[in-house]
Amino acid sequence: MVTKSFRQYFLIVALLSVAIALTIRFPMIMELIFEDGDRGSRGGHPHREFTPDFARFFIETGISFIVALVMFIMNYFILKPTDRHSHVTAVRIVLAIVLTIILVSILNHGLYSVSSIFDTRPPGRGRRNEFEFMNFYVSALVVGCVLIIRLVFQKQGIKLEYEELKREALQRQYESLKNQLSPHFLFNSLTALKVLIQDAPDKAQNYVNSLSKALRYTLQSNEKQLVTLQEEMEFMNSYIYLIRMRYDTNLIVNYEIKETFRLYMLPPLTIQTLVENAIKHNEISKRRPLIIDIETTGNESLIVRNNIQKKYTEEAGTGLGLANLSKQFGILIGKDIVITKTDELFIVEIPLVRQ
Repeated sequence: MVTKSFRQYFLIVALLSVAIALTIRFPMIMELIFEDGDRGSRGGHPHREFTPDFARFFIETGISFIVALVMFIMNYFILKPTDRHSHVTAVRIVLAIVLTIILVSILNHGLYSVSSIFDTRPPGRGRRNEFEFMNFYVSALVVGCVLIIRLVFQKQGIKLEYEELKREALQRQYESLKNQLSPHFLFNSLTALKVLIQDAPDKAQNYVNSLSKALRYTLQSNEKQLVTLQEEMEFMNSYIYLIRMRYDTNLIVNYEIKETFRLYMLPPLTIQTLVENAIKHNEISKRRPLIIDIETTGNESLIVRNNIQKKYTEEAGTGLGLANLSKQFGILIGKDIVITKTDELFIVEIPLVRQ
């Protein structure tokens, strides 16, 4: 089945093949134009006779077009210019050059006899050398054009991936905000705030400040692809403060962030996604407190680790949170997250990037 990318490629290379064929035959075009002009000045009838020179021009131009088009199609399968996930290695480039030379030699041998029928010049080795040189020149142009086409397709692919990432990031941030602002979350927050206002006004003020910071960060993160670990941890302090109003000491969050990594970058809401995932899938009670450790490593990465204690009635999940997070890191940073699960622990290691 012909793919859309191949159809696009075929249309482009067909036009390029015509351009290449006409370009290398440009001296012959000029020669024909001046010869027609000379015949007209002598009282002849230019453009009315299909002379052998015209026939040779059309035949050789057609041959150059065929050679170029065949080379383009062959290199499509070798260099894969429309596949942005494949890598062009030195071996593949050498293979493309070798096969191009072999195929051009075969085509030259078969097509030279056709060209000779309409060639009015005396036969000779020089004429054959000229014919072969022209087609080898076409082959060199083709390989160069294929590599350029590959760069163009890769640039378009990167742009599409960026737009897809941006759209998924916005969707993920929206879902995160929606979860935080769910009626249940707001009801618990306002109930806790009401109690605090009555019993501990100082804590109520801190609670409102934390809620305001969490909401502001969530909204502003839509405008950024990466934030510093310092910014992410400041948000997490506010977020954990709000969550602890519900779980109290049954939720234990330990931080061990080295100062040297605080200016490293990561996608916004990364840690919040992992903490939320741990809270969603594990029991949190006085009998079985949930412990979440957030710490940096010497490998320029951050680890979020929690003990596993599944709920009796576990909430159904889509599994998109970690999948989207992995995809974001792959595109934005060029590295993937590492997920490790044992009988007792669930560990996610995320790479950090320097500014």
